[in-house]
Amino acid sequence: MVSSVALVASTSGASAKTVLTVWNDPLAAGSVGVPASQSFLTKGVNLFEKANPNIQVKILQEPMASTTAFNTLLQSSELAGTTPDIGQLYVGGQVIQNAKFLDPLNSLLGQPYINSLTGWQFVTQNYKTGGKIYAVPYGAGYYYTVYYNKKLFAKAGISGPLPTTWNALVTLAKKLKAKGVTPFEFGEKEGYFGAWSMDALMSAYGGNQGVLAMYNGKASLDTNELIKPYAAWHALFADGLTNSDAATLTYTTGVANFAAGKAAMTITGQYYDTQISKGLGTNVGLFPVPALSGSKFPKSLSGGPNNSYVIFKSSKNVADDVKLIKFLTTVKVQSLSVQELGQLPNNVSFTASAAFASAQPLLTELNTYIKTDHYALDEAFDNIMPGSIDSYWYQTNNGVFSGALSPQSAASSMQSQMKSYLATAATG
Repeated sequence: MVSSVALVASTSGASAKTVLTVWNDPLAAGSVGVPASQSFLTKGVNLFEKANPNIQVKILQEPMASTTAFNTLLQSSELAGTTPDIGQLYVGGQVIQNAKFLDPLNSLLGQPYINSLTGWQFVTQNYKTGGKIYAVPYGAGYYYTVYYNKKLFAKAGISGPLPTTWNALVTLAKKLKAKGVTPFEFGEKEGYFGAWSMDALMSAYGGNQGVLAMYNGKASLDTNELIKPYAAWHALFADGLTNSDAATLTYTTGVANFAAGKAAMTITGQYYDTQISKGLGTNVGLFPVPALSGSKFPKSLSGGPNNSYVIFKSSKNVADDVKLIKFLTTVKVQSLSVQELGQLPNNVSFTASAAFASAQPLLTELNTYIKTDHYALDEAFDNIMPGSIDSYWYQTNNGVFSGALSPQSAASSMQSQMKSYLATAATG
């Protein structure tokens, strides 16, 4: 792991070559088993350097996980003057929480370019159109769904319509268990499976406006909007509907086990499409995470744009930074990422061909729920919330799942954390 690199420009002979440094998050590029050297980002940078021989780009592997460890790293690199030119941050809370370190991009990008991409709301000040833009989103995003093993469904005699309510999903899981099939495979050690599942439940329960109200301090986190998803998440484990070691298994192992056919269902996003498809072939399908009773928006998909590029204020090469980011977000480069990241490009000019549909059956299936069945697209709770709140939430997810924390106590502690964050933010 490389934590920081000084910005440099080197001169060779009569010509100067600008060196740009980019913090690359392995979770955002170079993941799902693709080495960083073969990732779409590396390929895109190679194409950029060929088109711009006066610019060299150094990609530094630096996890941008929404943790206090990254916050500490960024603050220390700013003090030392070693922050790179460009970073990959998560859309939403991580971008906005670190806005003081970032260049506002409105005038640098220009309106025609802004109009060429989607997904700007959650990289904009106060999440409102017209505010300062602090990052460039890339990729149309991920949406959390239930992935299911068709072969195991058939083995258990499961047929007919897929469940559209949480109660129906639980009933289906109990039928699978009665037939000797493990209903769900999870790895909840880090709290990520809980995040993916409860993101979906919260989006259906209160929508973007509900989460935004929590973010702005206008609504408490200690309400049914958090308590009910927590309770539903715990019940899957408590009722024996998951693998028995789910509470201590890593998320990567959980995904791998599902891809190996060890359970009938899991809940995750499209970044694992390639891995799951390699394991299960045509025996895998997906459907939206069913909503809890009392949900205001039962036909919703939670997730949204996840990845973004930012320019740090300390950069001395802003014009070239912009040039690189615009290049990396072209249809040509974003198309290189589809197989690796499992998300469509967010260029408005992108259209999915018949060949694309054949090569990407799971993305095509998801697109049917969006375009044909008209599922609303909501931003995930942890995309909107500040990174420090997300980090704490992931910890509570594991505690609630295993039974170490009650849903009520977890929601109460989340509200306490949010009050503390808002108080600190108010004082600067």
